[in-house]
Amino acid sequence: MKQLVIHPERCTACRMCELACSMEHEGVFDPSRSRIQVEIFLDEAFYLPMACYHCDDYPCGQVCPTEAIVKDRETGWITVIDEKCIGCKMCMQACPFGVMGYATTVGVAQNCDLCEGDPECVKFCAPQALEFLNIEATKVHKRGLFAEKVRQAMTGEGVAS
Repeated sequence: MKQLVIHPERCTACRMCELACSMEHEGVFDPSRSRIQVEIFLDEAFYLPMACYHCDDYPCGQVCPTEAIVKDRETGWITVIDEKCIGCKMCMQACPFGVMGYATTVGVAQNCDLCEGDPECVKFCAPQALEFLNIEATKVHKRGLFAEKVRQAMTGEGVAS
């Protein structure tokens, strides 16, 4: 199983991921129609691409009255079945990360569908802030980041005096 991995420390807020996504799904360069959005914190110079996390318990699907939001057992990815969606937006309210979207042009919910396993956002992310990795590789990466933070704390490295 693979998932989108986000490295905020690499993001430059170029928003190419948004443009690639909107072109792939909507046929236009329009960041407002993208399924990935970059949150920009100017004061801290911190940028965070946000997309569907394909949660294990997927609250968006649990509240859907028409069962239009389903989870693929093999991939673990969450998908919106447009034909079943009635546009009630309950999924948007249930999403703990605020990443479930709504396509006003067609009146249905939308989320990152990972471009069916070949995410365009990853291809166009020059600083490599986005990767599409096997879940095991993701776990190893996160463990390494945490271990590095512990090492820095234990050695006093990176601590302002």
